Amino acid sequence: MVEALTRLKVHDTEREEARKGVSFLERASILSHGGLFLTKADGENVLVEMPVSLLTAMKSFLAALAESGEALVLKSDAEISPEKAAEILGISRPLVYQRMDSGRLPFRQVSTHRRIRAADVAALKLFEDQRRSFASALSADTEDLEENYAESAKSAS
Repeated sequence: MVEALTRLKVHDTEREEARKGVSFLERASILSHGGLFLTKADGENVLVEMPVSLLTAMKSFLAALAESGEALVLKSDAEISPEKAAEILGISRPLVYQRMDSGRLPFRQVSTHRRIRAADVAALKLFEDQRRSFASALSADTEDLEENYAESAKSAS
């Protein structure tokens, strides 16, 4: 059985290999069809043809590993606990409960336990990451405006 959440990590030395894989798959994904070959321990080459959609998925996965050395694989239809949701979102469990109670994170009650669809957690993570990046950009822009205002005030006096 495949786990609802799988965390994969690679060493820093392997991140460069992941970058090379991304570059290779970038070129392969523009073809109408493609594949990979592997070399067995006895030296025999094995060719596996794959549709471009799978090559693109592999490229995305390797890009995530190359960037941070870590990737999470979620089964989108799986249900997870609030503890796992907190791990994925990078927040505390009480904050996950707060998001559920406010309606920002849909869940279902199973007896006394709450279950959350992994796809909903991923959607919330994407939304919150985008919101953080917008807030950061706005903050940087505001700081630039404040600096320019302070400089123009000094030169005027």
